[in-house]
Amino acid sequence: MSKRDTGRSEVLAAGIAEPADQVPLPPPDAKVSTIACEYCPVACGYKVYTWPLEKEGGPAADENALGVDFPVQQLTGKWVSPNMHNVVQVDGRPHHVIIIPDGDATVVNVGGTHSVRGGAIAQKLYNPQTPTVDRLQVPLLRVRGTLQPISWDAATDIVAEVSKHVIENHGELAWGIKRYSYQFYENIYAITKLGYEKVGSPNHAPHHAPAEGDDVPGFSDTGIDAFSAAFEDDKEADVLFISGSDPYETKTVRFTTWMAAGGAKIIYVDPRKTFTAAFAEQRGGLHLQLKLGTDTALYNAIVRHIIEQGWEDKDFIEEHTSSADEIAQDGKWRRRMFGLSFEGLRAYLQSDDAFTLEGAEQITGVPADKIRQAAEMLTGGGAAERPKTVILFEKGLYWSHNYENTAAIGNLGVVLGSVGRPGRAISRMGGHQRGGQSAGKYPIDKSPHEFQGNKIEMDTDRWTVEGKTRFMWVIGLNWVGAAACSQQIIDTLRRLVLETEPQVTSEDTATAIAQLKERIDNGGMVLVHQEIYENETTEFADLVLPAATWGEENFARNNAERRLRLYERIADPPGEARPDWQIVAEVARKMGFDGFDWADSNEIFEEAGAASKGSRRDFSALVEKVQAEGRRGHDLLREFGTTGIQTPIRGDGGDLVGTPRLHEDLTFKTASGKANFVKADWAAVKARNDLLAPVGDELWVTNGRVNHLWNNLFDFTRRPYAIQRWPMNFLEINPEDASARDIESGDLLRIESDRVRNQVGEEIQGSFEAVAYVSDIVPPGVTWTYFHYPKSHANAVVSADTSLQPISLRYNFKLGRGRVVKIGTTDLRERMPFAPRNLV
Repeated sequence: MSKRDTGRSEVLAAGIAEPADQVPLPPPDAKVSTIACEYCPVACGYKVYTWPLEKEGGPAADENALGVDFPVQQLTGKWVSPNMHNVVQVDGRPHHVIIIPDGDATVVNVGGTHSVRGGAIAQKLYNPQTPTVDRLQVPLLRVRGTLQPISWDAATDIVAEVSKHVIENHGELAWGIKRYSYQFYENIYAITKLGYEKVGSPNHAPHHAPAEGDDVPGFSDTGIDAFSAAFEDDKEADVLFISGSDPYETKTVRFTTWMAAGGAKIIYVDPRKTFTAAFAEQRGGLHLQLKLGTDTALYNAIVRHIIEQGWEDKDFIEEHTSSADEIAQDGKWRRRMFGLSFEGLRAYLQSDDAFTLEGAEQITGVPADKIRQAAEMLTGGGAAERPKTVILFEKGLYWSHNYENTAAIGNLGVVLGSVGRPGRAISRMGGHQRGGQSAGKYPIDKSPHEFQGNKIEMDTDRWTVEGKTRFMWVIGLNWVGAAACSQQIIDTLRRLVLETEPQVTSEDTATAIAQLKERIDNGGMVLVHQEIYENETTEFADLVLPAATWGEENFARNNAERRLRLYERIADPPGEARPDWQIVAEVARKMGFDGFDWADSNEIFEEAGAASKGSRRDFSALVEKVQAEGRRGHDLLREFGTTGIQTPIRGDGGDLVGTPRLHEDLTFKTASGKANFVKADWAAVKARNDLLAPVGDELWVTNGRVNHLWNNLFDFTRRPYAIQRWPMNFLEINPEDASARDIESGDLLRIESDRVRNQVGEEIQGSFEAVAYVSDIVPPGVTWTYFHYPKSHANAVVSADTSLQPISLRYNFKLGRGRVVKIGTTDLRERMPFAPRNLV
């Protein structure tokens, strides 16, 4: 165990992180800041109170900064729980901090509601007396197999010199970046300015995919923006159609404040009988419990039935959808290849009996009568007044059959005219917040990969597995766990980084640079990992760079309804940790590039304004206003508080006006300005399903998230209440499948497969371990696990062969398969609840 790990273990063993039974109140003169939650795409607004340790407020309203008498009656936004308090360093001095949901909020988390994740976000901040003690604090260089501290100057020298060597001797395609796609405008802008604009490398991919590009390409080809809706549309709607996301578990406040409170009937599509499924049925809605991988057939059948009954929005289709001739003139090859007019869509759907109600029942397992009911509920079944319908979808839909599923659900939205009007929308729900403001265009012309003669984004993971990447800079993710066929990534990193000579034998900068260059020339790779905590990817890194994160720098980004807000700096970062933009800028300057001399993050924000113009993130009007007035962009954004302003932003007589929802003028992102229908090719899906389906004693292994946890648990393994609830990854397994394998809840399982297709199409072995959670929440033949639990990756049994999805190069994360083997028992039966989690 490393020294850094030992420190954290000692804190946990000492019980320092045990919940407190009292919380200090902020005095009236405490500093008040605003911020939004770090985690889910809802991004609830919070107020932050900081003050020196020597002071404390009192219980009377005039004695505390909250301005209320304690004890309080309002438990949201005014009552402070122990998890909302921490002790941090501010300008080198210890301060109390309280991070509390904004009780005055009128948007997002109205009145100060919060999730179990966000309500404890104060615990995220670095405090050496808590489990955050193991934050990365200094640059580390692997010398003779051990990470050793070095200076920032040495670290950035190494990155810059090795980068220049790779580009000059092996070409820019050998220089790669894997990075988060959400971690604030300022960071993403700096990273892409270096990667896209200066280096010009297409070897650049986000945390969740092997290649850059559109996550929902079939949907985007309809011309509708993926984040067009507002949360208020959920409450305005009469019907909510939800696919590929359990909003209670993963977007809790949106569910409780906007969906459930609005009273809409919910049509919920999910192979599992979750809480949201039970909630929908209890309140007059439907649960369409489809077989895994059959979404395209289901949505095609619903759309066909709507058309056959004459229930489509005829006026919208007549006035606002493209003709075949208009589609043929579109400048985008995908739209020309797959776009359909209404007549073309109808002909395609009528050409295949799979899309009849009875045919779809046989394929999807959803009873024909339920499909009929869904179509009637969505349209009103010919009633004089159509119901207002909102369609929402997320990763369960597009992390399986990416292009076809997103095209099929897009067609449903267009046939209903559900777009651009209050309570009528179709939109992604988001998996994380939206911080992806790039500095320029991805250099797709340099990509070595194509689809039928058309350039597509470069498959970075495949390129690396093929041994063609010589330098990889991993920023803000655990690549090992995030990639499909994770065992292949592990094997590749071990071979190219740890087993290719020479290894670094000296902390001397010149020696290290020379040895790393030699390894590159010998066919190996150099790996730089920039993070806040060590994870499995760090085990392979030559160089580890400590990053400053949420609450440690002034940043900006949007939430899932495009609400732009300032995330204010609360506390000092630990040790020598720096914000990502600052690290990238120093490296870029040392590589000889200009344009990276920003004094602070606000200067990047203002520079990025011009790059945002014309996009859903367009905040250029805000930047133009502050520059005309001699102010700072971050300062003006701060004045909007937790309300923020929805992008795109436009100027109106000196005022800034936000955009609640997109497409309100019913114009769309196509050459014709009209919406398209798109071919959702069931034959392609069926062929892919046949390749990926379980055989013999294998089961489907699908995955998702649970309420208490977030992402790869980078914060939550350091949060006692969360890790006590979920001390180990788990596998939901149906009682029928469990009985056949002599499995009970609490047993230790290995999920294994020797048929995992790797990034180059070869079948290899993969496995992970989990505790059994026997429940009928999953149907027979299907298991479900947490997506990204540390050292227990569902992706180990997920195929990574992107030739299966050649249009968009996206992984089939939701379509894993494997044998489930009992390998022992655990003591978790006594300390981990295994009660049903889908009760209403």
